[in-house]
Formats: sequence, C-alpha cells, structure tokens
Amino acid sequence: MPMLDWIGKDKVINHHMEVPYRVLDEQYSYGEDNENMIIHGDNLSALKSLLPQYEGRIKCIYIDPPYNTGNEGWIYNDNVNDPHIKKWLGEVVGTEGVDLSRHDKWLCMMYPRLKLLHRLLSDDGAIFISIDDNEKFYLKMICDEIFGARNFIADITVINNLKGRSDGKYIATAHESLLIYHKGNFITNGVAVPEEYDKEYKLNDEYGRYRLQGLRKRGSNSRRIDRPNMWYPFYYNEKENRLSLDKLHNNDIEIYPFLSNGEQGCWRWGRETAISRIKELTIQLVKGRNEYDVFQKDYITAEKRIKPKSF
Repeated sequence: MPMLDWIGKDKVINHHMEVPYRVLDEQYSYGEDNENMIIHGDNLSALKSLLPQYEGRIKCIYIDPPYNTGNEGWIYNDNVNDPHIKKWLGEVVGTEGVDLSRHDKWLCMMYPRLKLLHRLLSDDGAIFISIDDNEKFYLKMICDEIFGARNFIADITVINNLKGRSDGKYIATAHESLLIYHKGNFITNGVAVPEEYDKEYKLNDEYGRYRLQGLRKRGSNSRRIDRPNMWYPFYYNEKENRLSLDKLHNNDIEIYPFLSNGEQGCWRWGRETAISRIKELTIQLVKGRNEYDVFQKDYITAEKRIKPKSF
C-alpha cells in the first residue's frame, strides 16, 4: 500500500505512546447518573486520558479538525500556525521543524491524534472526519495507513452552501467532505426511505406497493469477466407466464444479462439467491430492444431501509 511521507513523520509516528497519561480533574457534574463529559484542554492529552476507561469502546467518533486554510482572519483560527501547535512541534519534531511546510505541520499534528482515536474506536464503530480540499487527500492517505485502506467506508460530499463561495479562483465551492472509516466489524442498518422516494412506488400487487428495478448489474464490475458466477440464464414461458431458473419446455425463452453494447454482463443476484427469491422477480418486454429482461419487485414497507447517498 502506498504510504505518505513528510518532514517530521519519524518523530510523530509513535508519539502517541510517549504522551503521558493525565488524570481528569472533575470541576462539576451533570448529575449523579450522567456519564457525559466535556474536557477542557489539549485534545492530545484529553484523548490519552480517556484510554484507560474507554479503549476499544467508542462506537461513534466525530472530529472537526482545522482545515488548514491559511486564513488567519477568522474568529476560529483554522491554521496550524497556532502558538500551542508551534510549541508542541518544536518540542517533538525538534530542529527539523524549521523546514516544515504548512502541510507537514498539519500532518504532524493529526497523526498522533488519529492513532489515539483508532485505539478508542470499537471494532463495530465508525469515525467521521470533516475536512475540505486543503488537506483532504493527505488525510485520506494517513487514515488508510492508520485505520486500513479496506476499512474506508465513504467520502461524503456535504453540501453546505448551494450558491457556492465566491473566494475560489475558478470554482464557487459549495461543499466540504466527510471521510468515514471503521475498524473491521462495522454493520450499517441504512436509513429510512426518504419521502421523495414514495412517488416511485406506483405499482401494486397482493404483497403491497413496489417499483421495478432491473436485475442486470449496472455501473462498475458489471461484465461477465468481473463476476463470472453472476452470468447464468433465466427461462421464461410466454404461454404460462412463468419464470424459472430451469428450462422446462423447448419453447422457453432464454434470458441472459447482456450489456447495451452487446457484451456479456452479469446479474445483481447469484443463482441461489434468484431461486430463493423468484417470487420477487418479473419479466418485462423492453421497448426498443424488443426482448425480455428480468426485473426485481422492490417493495416499500415501514421497516424498509436503504443505503445513504454519498452526498
């Protein structure tokens, strides 16, 4: 796996282990049974102080690190030239800190904090990180290194200014990003079906309202060579209006998942899934192609969940 290198990395790569444990000094509470905490202080020390009690137990982490925009005029200083960071870099990185670029400083600051966050995250948890283009691609590489590239979930586009900000030279930026990683055993339950989807479920049968979705896979990895086990025929008998995975009569029509360019494609379901869920499938004569294709009846229910979108 490609790994990112920068000035000072060798000094900070194990720095999280050298950060001393500190005991939290409780100033006030929210009630006897309330375990919520607000910690005031350096976040590196705060994270280390949480390890003894919470290592591997945090299911959801959200962080909003400095975007490192270089804009010193904001009320919130979004730049790594903060005096506290400068002092810390001088102590940890040493004389090499003189040659650090803005990006080097930011990476030195983020790396040990992400290492501690990784230790706090539970195996079935996820971390969400807000960022913009100033450091997004550097952040992606160090998160791949710390959390594992295979544990990357998504790069969510967060639309936060529909009109777009006019300070960009070429593009009026209308979004930021939200990188999501897990630790190995994350399972999503999806989200409730948005109201605007309701109008798509126009068809009805004895099982409820549904919409039709083509069973042939579209987009990436949609060719037979990509998923050879997903290439198999359905058989349709026009006279009996019967769909099957087995050829029962000589006049059964054979249906394969061909792509629009004539290349061999693949189905979204494997053969065993298609056999067990055959009642959810139906046949439609596709206009323009004058041939039959297989469609799934996608039912809407109160319990139905869908994958969240990437924006």
